[in-house]
Amino acid sequence: MRSFAAADERRAVDGNAVAGRACGEESMNGKVVAFFRALAESAGWRFWWAITLIVMLPLTESAGLALMLPTLQAAGFDMHAQGQAGRFAALVWRGFAAVGMQPGFLGLLALYVVVVVARTLVERNRSVMIWTVQQNFADAWRQRLYRAIAGAQWRFITQSRPADFTHALTAELTRVGEAASCALLLAGDLALDAVYLGLAIVLSPATTAIVIASGAGVALALRGRTRRIERHGAELAAITNALYAAATEHLQSLKTAKTYGAEERNFALFAHLSGRIAVTNVETAREQVAASSWFELGGALILMPLLYLAVRVIKVPPAELLLLLVLFVRVMPRVQSSHQYYRGFVNLFPSFTNVTVLEARCRAAAEPASLVTVAPEFRREIRFERVSFAYRAAGPAAVRGLDLAIAAGGITAIAGPSGAGKSTIADLVMGLCAPDTGRITIDGVALTPGAARTWRERIGYVGSETTLFHATVRENLSWASPTASEAEMWQALEHAAAAGFVRALPAGLDAAVGDRGATLSQGERQRLALARALLRRPALLILDEATNSLDYDNEARVLGAIEALRGGLTVLMIAHRLSAIRRADLIYVIADGGVAASGGWSELSASLERAAG
Repeated sequence: MRSFAAADERRAVDGNAVAGRACGEESMNGKVVAFFRALAESAGWRFWWAITLIVMLPLTESAGLALMLPTLQAAGFDMHAQGQAGRFAALVWRGFAAVGMQPGFLGLLALYVVVVVARTLVERNRSVMIWTVQQNFADAWRQRLYRAIAGAQWRFITQSRPADFTHALTAELTRVGEAASCALLLAGDLALDAVYLGLAIVLSPATTAIVIASGAGVALALRGRTRRIERHGAELAAITNALYAAATEHLQSLKTAKTYGAEERNFALFAHLSGRIAVTNVETAREQVAASSWFELGGALILMPLLYLAVRVIKVPPAELLLLLVLFVRVMPRVQSSHQYYRGFVNLFPSFTNVTVLEARCRAAAEPASLVTVAPEFRREIRFERVSFAYRAAGPAAVRGLDLAIAAGGITAIAGPSGAGKSTIADLVMGLCAPDTGRITIDGVALTPGAARTWRERIGYVGSETTLFHATVRENLSWASPTASEAEMWQALEHAAAAGFVRALPAGLDAAVGDRGATLSQGERQRLALARALLRRPALLILDEATNSLDYDNEARVLGAIEALRGGLTVLMIAHRLSAIRRADLIYVIADGGVAASGGWSELSASLERAAG
């Protein structure tokens, strides 16, 4: 079981390696610039208001600090012999005089209270705005990524793992939002640090230079831990991706797992990945705590010698020394929190790289924009002309040299063994995939990628796996046709032989169908899916193995409903069960991606029996 977990981890790590290589040409600085550009674009004015508040906070902080020395002087402390501190106090007094103010001791205290209130309001609004920017950033990228995924070509979607998309849209973008918060908080702390250090430089350049050099030495010594924290962030993203994939696959196959008695095997794989996440988080926390501890210890080791040098060597005056102590006592926790935010940012930043790379891959594989505003007419036939297609560039062809025609108003069946290329034909008819060679025409007009989206508006599709949402019957129907009236819904249900069981439900159209239609039988789910397709009033109805999982009675009901629609719309029926295609006007037997035989039921009975066998 460890081998399966290791394979999942390798796939996730390989995906992150691809992301790393794709962004490898950019420097880290370039990536960070791109991050802030994206942050500013997504948050709009809120980002700039947050920046304004971040700048205002150190201004209010510096105003409070600037009042300290004049307040001491107003309280009777002689500042004239206090070196730079005295000159700084005199500068503040001149500033008061310039605006016509001569505050006394009580006035300075009141002014200090005003400054503190202003600082509190600015800090509160800054915190709220940073949180708002974080949420808007994550929301904007979540929508942006979802749109890119939904707009990608079907070939790309089939080659991707759905859990990778889910992981990016949820966990990865949550981490991206947290990275934005760390970045803005770091910017705020750096602005405050700059104010503190600026005042300290004015008071004592030599002492401040020692502090800056010592702090830089501590940061340099912790560079290795910061790099390990960044690696842990990339590793966490990879393993979490593998856990998402495992959880999704296990829950979707839980019934089979129970039948096979594989619960413990699945649990072992899940537990291994979950354990790896726990270990990585603990290792990250250990590095974070160790870095914080070293910063705190480094601050103490810097402060003690600094005090000795300031008093014994540099001979800093008492008032100046007092203000320096206040500055350094306040700046050291800020420097420590700045480094903490920086470590958090580098730990979370790999998720932004992963998301941007995934979005770029989706956009590179984007389905062409619709160049046709009116759906192609379909009055005569859809024709395949020497069509070949492979899902992978270097892989085997799913269909090759295919020639067939689907007559308007009739029922055409595609039969053949599993893997013969039947469902690929449905993908091609719908324009989800474009032929590698050959062409598909609708009434003689080629179905181009630019017309595919518009063409699909005229198609109803029912697959073998019925997709129903955890909602009401009404909501499931209106998903296909949001403007449909209740009368139109009942008409579609009647055509699909589903009106009877829907009326029997306690709430009728407003009855909940449960997760993926769990409260309905398989036959009821399939007939409801057929009604949903018919509600679109399609020109072409495609039934892709739609009756394969039904019992004889339910299959008969669905096929009877389709038979009643003969002449009213065109039906393309794809199946390998013979009972599903007896009513077809024309049957194509597909083998190895090509047409092995074609004709009516009576002339193809022997060939169909062999294909079914």
